[in-house]
Amino acid sequence: MDKYKQLPLINGVEVQAYRDTGASVTMVIEKLVHPEQHLLGHQYQVTDAHNNTLSHPMAVVNLNWGGGGVTGPKKVVVASDLPVDCLLGNDLETLAWSDVELEAHAAMLGIPGHIFALTRAQAKKQKGQGSLDPGTMDQVLPKARASRSKPLPTIPPSTVDSTSEEEEFLPCAEPTPEELEADTAELLGEGGPAREELSVAQQTCPTLEGLRQQAVKQANGDVSDSHRVYWEDNLLYTEARDPKPGTAKRLLIPQEYRKFLLTLAHNIPLAGHLGQMKTWDSLVPLFHWPRMSEDTKEFSRSCETCQASGKTGGTPKAPLIPLPVVGVPFERVGVDIVGPLDPPTASGNRFILVVVDHATRYPEAIQLRTTTAPAVAKALLGIFSRVGFPKEVVSDRGNNFMSAYLKAMWKECGVTYKFTTPYHPQTNGLVERFNKTLKGMIMVLPEKLRRRWDILLPCLLFAYREVPQKGVGFSPFELLFGHPVRGPLTLVKEGWEQPLKTPKQDIMDYVLGLRSRMAEYMKKASKNLQASQELQKQ
Repeated sequence: MDKYKQLPLINGVEVQAYRDTGASVTMVIEKLVHPEQHLLGHQYQVTDAHNNTLSHPMAVVNLNWGGGGVTGPKKVVVASDLPVDCLLGNDLETLAWSDVELEAHAAMLGIPGHIFALTRAQAKKQKGQGSLDPGTMDQVLPKARASRSKPLPTIPPSTVDSTSEEEEFLPCAEPTPEELEADTAELLGEGGPAREELSVAQQTCPTLEGLRQQAVKQANGDVSDSHRVYWEDNLLYTEARDPKPGTAKRLLIPQEYRKFLLTLAHNIPLAGHLGQMKTWDSLVPLFHWPRMSEDTKEFSRSCETCQASGKTGGTPKAPLIPLPVVGVPFERVGVDIVGPLDPPTASGNRFILVVVDHATRYPEAIQLRTTTAPAVAKALLGIFSRVGFPKEVVSDRGNNFMSAYLKAMWKECGVTYKFTTPYHPQTNGLVERFNKTLKGMIMVLPEKLRRRWDILLPCLLFAYREVPQKGVGFSPFELLFGHPVRGPLTLVKEGWEQPLKTPKQDIMDYVLGLRSRMAEYMKKASKNLQASQELQKQ
């Protein structure tokens, strides 16, 4: 038995323990656990060698195991009748708490400095109290962090939604200018080169030599090429001989600045790691360089974040039967709920209500703390107040969607609701595919930003709405609003060009042009969607 004997430290005290290779959890005798370390409401069912099952309480202790494994907070089972001080189970490689759980536990214990938001009652309570003794703090909440092994108990909605004056939340401390600058750089990417640097690089980059010679030939009257290449305000551009309405001239990019644009189009939260085709679609209207398609493909395929998140293409198991093509925005919408997403954000949000328009592919998403029928109805009304009530709503058979509450709302609003076949999410495939994309975008956020996904949700939606959709050939922004949106890449290009003041356009000319563009966009989108559905059948 001596070879299984260990001498770990539990709450700083050396104890005698045995390594139990047949135990799935670590057990500690009750006398070693401090009262404040017990987890209220947490019980663990333990089955012994005689097949007897008993319920034991749980606690979080500071465990230092001498086997080179765990050092830090450890969730353990507490027993009063162990033959030794501790039995080390097979869960030694798993620590107990995530950052969110540590903060919540600290708030429950009233420990200052470890709470995201303070209520007025807590602020008054802490005003007259000093800080907790560092030694006690280490015993209760050690500084080590690790992955969560079990979710926190569900908080009743009535508690979350309480708006009493006594428990009104106070704002957190304002971030410093340095923190704001760092967060902005992480969100929008680092700044690009100055206009003068770009112009010099265009004149000296060897990969643009052929295009510079082409610009000289065309300036001397050569019109044999299908695309124009020319200098304008010391910047080199290219565009088609007969450009389509709404297309912009494209700025030619030297080799040293291509990675900067690829990073901006793919990596930042406003781009969302959406894949090589959507990265290409966001770049091609504004910029051009030789082998741009190959560079985009290679950059997307070599993205470490995408590889780590397991983004791979999938092949349908069988041909799909497409839904009828819808030509009116927000006439038919698909609705679904994503979640629960663990850990919850600092605001307690764990779910996302998703609404996708079948005509334009325009997505809306609202973060939720709970998925009860009233909460879902409130979020849906907020969306439909901006875009109008649809004629048809397609959803799965979740209890909230099939509740009498929502059915009454649909009836009052003149909406026809349709439910998918049980266990066949393919029926609502448009929404399910967007759910996968949205969860993938959240997954590839940096760890610090991933815990604030509810704050970054508008950025992720912007990234999806900005790029053209394969089925319709236009971006959701264009199909809904009738013009391209100004995104990060457009802002970079405008910053390099330093355009003069845009001439004013008569409002009547704008409205007539918008109506014409919208009719043309929807006609082309319907045609492209029908062609895409024919390909799906093959």
